Formats: sequence, structure tokens, C-alpha cells
Amino acid sequence: MRTIAQHTQRIQKTLDDANLKITGLITDLLGPTGRRILDALDHGQSDPEQLADLGPRLKAPRATLVEALRGNLTAHHRFLLTVHLG
Repeated sequence: MRTIAQHTQRIQKTLDDANLKITGLITDLLGPTGRRILDALDHGQSDPEQLADLGPRLKAPRATLVEALRGNLTAHHRFLLTVHLG
């Protein structure tokens, strides 16, 4: 359990560093919706509109989610996501 919590915190830190502020909008970052968004980010998807479509059942308004997904995810951030999601 501790290892999962540590990786979750590292994923949150990586997203915050990339200026992707979705941790406050998604209750369970490793739940189905969060995982779909993280996997898409990991595979190179960077369009906030398309990423927002992956979370249709979130309580946050779509416009808020789109704004939160505007950031600067570099290759290094993607590498860190790959490591921590694995």
C-alpha cells in the first residue's frame, strides 16, 4: 500500500511540475478516468480538448478540465509517468 501511495504522489508531483492541475479535479488519480487520461498523456496525447473527452463523468465542468489540462508536458515528464505507472 505504501508503494502505491508513493507512486501516486510522484505522479501528482510530475503533473504539477508540468503545470497540469488535474489532481484537484479527479478524486482518484489511478481510477478508471484518471488512468485513461494518464495513459493518453504517457502515449503522447497533449490536446486538452481530446484529453477532457476521456473524463466524461467528472463532476468538474468540461471547461475547467480543459483549462487544467493545458500545460507543458515534456519528454522527461512522460518518462516519469511511464516509470511510475508501471
